Amino acid sequence: MSQQKVSRNLAQVKRGALHIGVDLGLENNVAIVISDNAERLDRFRFSNDRDGYEYFQRRIDKLQRENTAPEVMVAMEPTNYLWKLLASDLEQKGIAYRLVNAYTVKKHREGDQLDRSKDDPRDAFTIADLSRTGKCTETQLQHGAYAELRQYISLYYRLKRQIRREKQHIWHAVGQLFPELPRVFRDITGETAKAILVTQAAALEIRKMSEEEFIASIRCGFDGKRLYVSRLRSAYRLAVNSVGVNHGVQALQFALKLHVESLNQLLIQEKQLVDALQACFLSLPEANSLLSVNGIGILSGATILAEIGDPTRFRHAGQLVKLAGIQPTPNRSGRKQRSATPMSHQGRPRLRSALYFTCLRLIQVDQRFSILYNRLQHRKKNPLTKMQAVGVLMNKLLHILWALIKKQAQYQPLYIRTFETQLCQAVCL
Repeated sequence: MSQQKVSRNLAQVKRGALHIGVDLGLENNVAIVISDNAERLDRFRFSNDRDGYEYFQRRIDKLQRENTAPEVMVAMEPTNYLWKLLASDLEQKGIAYRLVNAYTVKKHREGDQLDRSKDDPRDAFTIADLSRTGKCTETQLQHGAYAELRQYISLYYRLKRQIRREKQHIWHAVGQLFPELPRVFRDITGETAKAILVTQAAALEIRKMSEEEFIASIRCGFDGKRLYVSRLRSAYRLAVNSVGVNHGVQALQFALKLHVESLNQLLIQEKQLVDALQACFLSLPEANSLLSVNGIGILSGATILAEIGDPTRFRHAGQLVKLAGIQPTPNRSGRKQRSATPMSHQGRPRLRSALYFTCLRLIQVDQRFSILYNRLQHRKKNPLTKMQAVGVLMNKLLHILWALIKKQAQYQPLYIRTFETQLCQAVCL
């Protein structure tokens, strides 16, 4: 954390304030209260329910009166969803709170406790001390449509992981029952291929039937628009000499049917989720500005905005760059240096991934990004690698999006000659 950020955090807290470190737990939380000179004033536990939060409020009110403190600052780790419960209650009561990085807590505790002792009170004290020294973040809860969009995006990517997992299970079962089937169906989750998987995917059983019986059985279980009979005939010919397993066939076939049914259900849920996500994204004022950039679609734009949240929380585009973790970070000691321009990778990976793939599309569809990408690699002084050049484009894209969001404007590219002139000047610098 930069010294400037630490100074700004300290300036936001009044002198004489109480700092409360809370180590969150599933059932009970541990709170340590210290003064601004690190004197421990109190230690107590409270539960994760309404009674516990009310007790926490009464306890800190009493301490604030006894110590004539102008305010209190509550600090905690972003532990799973638990921090959101306490943060929501603190916001309703008008109590300021900050978040402390869990890795920072671990390293500071180990620095203070050389024997690496660990328990809840030690963690709570370390959290409070980090808040006292300004080594915390100003992350706050999202509200309104921004909170809805964040939940939709998280659910979407979780659903995509489940879909990929089911497809892997299907591929694994097909690889045992009929390993030659992907030669006929490149996508074994297509309608005709799924009809085979559900009806009979074991080569051992297929070659016991005649070709016409096999096609008739698949036709009975087909619900799609068009059945590819020619591919079924090709699959039958491959089944005759298949090396598929001869044992455990019925159990594998049953598992395959379950995975296909689960995949179908997940695909239906994905469509419903995408519709709700799209409606939520388009209801936000920043949506039109993001979609005006050629190369940003509904999902990529929604992902970027969901990770950024309410743009009014930020003061300049540099904060978005750090949020994504794409700022160059020095990593050298003495004569050793890891890389010329290493990327920190300490931000939000989902935002970084969305920016990366968006830049790859922009290189193909936006002439300005394509020119900059090539110039960065072929300039005479300090030419960049392909990945480093993409990193520069990601930084540039975030600055463009910040300007569009801030001004509520549409993306209006400059004429290419004007752009080239400005680009040449920037590269020369």
